[in-house]
Amino acid sequence: MKNLIAKLKRLYPYRQVIKDLTLKNFKAKYSGTTLGIFLAVIIPLALAAGLNFIFSVVFKMNIPDFYLFALSAIMPWMFFSTALSESTDSIVNNVPLLKQVALPVEILPISVILANFINFLVGFVVVLPLFFLPQLKVLKVLPFLIFPLTFQLIFLIGLGLLFSSLNIFFRDLHHLIPISLMFWFWITPIFYSLKMVPKPFHWICLFNPLTHYITLYRQILFEGRIPSLFGFALAFLLAVVTFIIGYFIFTKKEFLVLKRI
Repeated sequence: MKNLIAKLKRLYPYRQVIKDLTLKNFKAKYSGTTLGIFLAVIIPLALAAGLNFIFSVVFKMNIPDFYLFALSAIMPWMFFSTALSESTDSIVNNVPLLKQVALPVEILPISVILANFINFLVGFVVVLPLFFLPQLKVLKVLPFLIFPLTFQLIFLIGLGLLFSSLNIFFRDLHHLIPISLMFWFWITPIFYSLKMVPKPFHWICLFNPLTHYITLYRQILFEGRIPSLFGFALAFLLAVVTFIIGYFIFTKKEFLVLKRI
């Protein structure tokens, strides 16, 4: 643990580098595009609208304001899936930079995840008013959004550090991530609620960490209520444990990573 804390402290002098790389990665997302930053809003809205038609009209899902039900989960999911995919490749894609400049390697996946976090927040802020229209009580619980936002970010950094280091040694990981995310998507209660899952299969969703983060977002934004203390505590525990494990394995592999690249 002392070694982990020491590793975190060494990042402080590089805070400006992290900021610059984060902004560079964020701007790169929309360079050369016509719509630019508006894509951060258009894509989840279009996806939610399409899926609302499929599930509400075609399959007649009996959930009021289903587009908000889906939107409260699809945006956190898109942040997660995109950030995980990009951070996994962050070291491999920046080998020339590491050979030119002496930097703590973990800066690369961290800056990629932070860039995606900014992108997520931009889209989220624009979409938020949609949740106020059906029920103003959402405004009262809105400050509690800081918890799932922070916990999910910490959770993702832990996973990003783990996967980005493993990707150096197991290049197949690059190809396995999209397949895994496709499976992960459908076992996450994004377009259905946990109550709709037969009890014998509840454990599949509950074993999925994303279930607990999606639940917090949905309870605040869609249901307009404050999640339980247990829900917050579990999400926090998952974030911290994942971060510690991810950073620990990353530091153990760091010498081999540098040698391999």
